[in-house]
Amino acid sequence: MAIIHTYNPSFVGFTRQTVMRWVPALGMWGGALGVGALFFLEPIPRVQSVILQSIPVIGKYWIRTVDPNDTPF
Repeated sequence: MAIIHTYNPSFVGFTRQTVMRWVPALGMWGGALGVGALFFLEPIPRVQSVILQSIPVIGKYWIRTVDPNDTPF
């Protein structure tokens, strides 16, 4: 009986099977961190105008109209 050697490529100790096993969990953590960052950065006007107002269904929530009497100029 002969010993068959196979080559299992890896990068820094991670094989393709290991990476594919961790991708769904890391994707969920990344999505949760992204949503948390949006909630944290929501008061910033630039985030509201560029990111949050472009959400299709609920984007109109972040459109703020200022009464002309309240503007200083």
